[in-house]
Amino acid sequence: MMKSSKQDRNLGICCSLSAGILWGIVPVYIYIIDVEDPYEIVAHRSLWSAALLFLICWIGGQLGDVWATLKTQRNFYNFFLTAGLLSLNWGIYVYSVQTGQVVAAALGYFIYPLCTVMLGIIVLRETFDRWAGVAIGFVCFGVVAKAMMLMDIPWASLALAGTFSLYAVLRKKMGFEPIQGLFVETMLVLPFALAFLIWMAMNGRGLFFGGGLTNVLLAIFAGIITVVPLIFFHKGNQLLSLTMSSLLFYSNPTAQLLLGVVAFSEQFLVNDLIAFSLIWIGIAVYFITRRRVANRVITGF
Repeated sequence: MMKSSKQDRNLGICCSLSAGILWGIVPVYIYIIDVEDPYEIVAHRSLWSAALLFLICWIGGQLGDVWATLKTQRNFYNFFLTAGLLSLNWGIYVYSVQTGQVVAAALGYFIYPLCTVMLGIIVLRETFDRWAGVAIGFVCFGVVAKAMMLMDIPWASLALAGTFSLYAVLRKKMGFEPIQGLFVETMLVLPFALAFLIWMAMNGRGLFFGGGLTNVLLAIFAGIITVVPLIFFHKGNQLLSLTMSSLLFYSNPTAQLLLGVVAFSEQFLVNDLIAFSLIWIGIAVYFITRRRVANRVITGF
């Protein structure tokens, strides 16, 4: 039983880290497509995510379970809410990147894990021990150091953190399998995405990011870069506590920083070093002390 639990935790850690790292390279995709209307990107993400998830559920024989889920009124309303939060988060993120607010977007995902930990305590009644509190304290100081670089907390940062933390907590509380849950959400958003794309076509605005084979392929690829990280994200949240999976989400801004420095020759400032050092010291403290806490629970002292 303990071996299975350890395997689940290790799988959850791998999934959470993979989600954060994959999301860390999404800005490259947004820069490549260079579309004026951010909502066109959101529409294509919804359309091709729904198509990909339909294929996965069909091959896996899960379509019956999905339809059964939608028949329950409570499930329908809950998924409609989470789908709305996810779409809003996508829209704000794409808008931020396209309008040159990349730092604000990054700060939002620095704040997100702390919001999620707080909501996990309030909504899911999660608890943490003294060492977890110390670890989160280090992370808080790191986030404050990052925020001080801007001398401000832009609305986009708070909106990104708020929408995504609410989404994560609600989905964990609902307890559905990642792939089935994502398919339901994308199906609920799909009519709005199709309506927007049809409206674009009727107004003479080119679909598929202006047309051409390359842009058509990039539009379809939007489904892959959306679905794969989200599956990892939900699987990590399913197998781990929200505190643990949220701290691992700092792999996202770390990946973005490394990408910026290595690929785009961005500056690595002293404040960045301070912020990331504090955050990863906190994460290290948290994971180093997990075995000690587990042993204390088993032995009783």
